[in-house]
Amino acid sequence: MNPSGGEHSVQAKDFHDSVRPGLVAMLPRLKRFADVLAGGREEGRGLLSRALQYMMAEQHLYQRGTALDVWAYAEVYRQWRHELSGHADPMAQAKVDGAHFAELFLLEDDGYRDDPVIAFLVGLPPQQRLTLLLVYGDGFEHEDAARILDVPLETIAARLVRMSAALTDRLSERPAAQAASIVETLYPEGHRASP
Repeated sequence: MNPSGGEHSVQAKDFHDSVRPGLVAMLPRLKRFADVLAGGREEGRGLLSRALQYMMAEQHLYQRGTALDVWAYAEVYRQWRHELSGHADPMAQAKVDGAHFAELFLLEDDGYRDDPVIAFLVGLPPQQRLTLLLVYGDGFEHEDAARILDVPLETIAARLVRMSAALTDRLSERPAAQAASIVETLYPEGHRASP
């Protein structure tokens, strides 16, 4: 189910005059997104804290009728971009440390991580990685991912095509069975975006 619609949709109007309860309900998802943006858990915690302070102070900017998760993700992303804007090459600053990034994908039960998938994600340009994680990781429709990242819808499709081409190149270097397991990890059944 798409988290920005249906039973998972969180609207501020459901919480009277405050977006606080809705934000609290989605904190685990927002934290994961901030961790991925910032490239690590500690950095992500700081980013999310600053973004939440802004959202609470400026909650009047939230437009009723907009899915709260789309607004909140967009605000976390906006905060991240704002903090990068002081750098001469913001996207160069967005590169993540592979070891810190890998920690975000450890499975809590047994500490297992899928190193080929992590290496693929780390190697993607930041905007492709974010698009992939929003669409396939958090299940946002292409339109909502475009709103969050403040880009045209066509840009989301183009990024996913480029990412798929990069994945194809990467998989062509691996044995068929290993390639199939990587595809299944990135594109699990029932979690595909609509065309």
